[in-house]
Amino acid sequence: MKSLKIKAIILVATIGMITYSAMAQNPNNNVPQAVLTAFSAKYPDVQLKKWKTNHSTSIALFVMNNKKYQASYSNNGEWLNTVRNIKHTSSLPVQAMLYLKKGNYASWHIDNMERLRTPSQNIYQVEVDNASGNKMLYEDAGSFEDKLLSFNDNGQLIKAIDNY
Repeated sequence: MKSLKIKAIILVATIGMITYSAMAQNPNNNVPQAVLTAFSAKYPDVQLKKWKTNHSTSIALFVMNNKKYQASYSNNGEWLNTVRNIKHTSSLPVQAMLYLKKGNYASWHIDNMERLRTPSQNIYQVEVDNASGNKMLYEDAGSFEDKLLSFNDNGQLIKAIDNY
């Protein structure tokens, strides 16, 4: 009889640990229901990796069509933007590619490229620097400069700002 009690206690403890472990691994913890609903409606067939949350924003990290994305939502479920890194300039609009090859920043090094979708527009952001990308080497010499170039869907440069 005593052996049966011990087995029952072990079984209950095991079930409790499994339940706690499953809850701890739930990627939706701390994400408001409005955000989960909005994300599922906008991206129904994606592979969700995890959520990042802070006080006012929830960010979903997911895979769609074998590409990694980040979608940001306000805590009331309003979609703010979706970002995808771009690896090749061929993924940019043609005019943006031409600008990077022949425009004011043609001799600059491309550090990073992203496509940013917002409710009002799509923007291609390209980080460039006038050096080889080695910040420590060129900052001390005083010749280091970064710019964040923003292009619209047509590939027109809409903004170039200092990016430190």
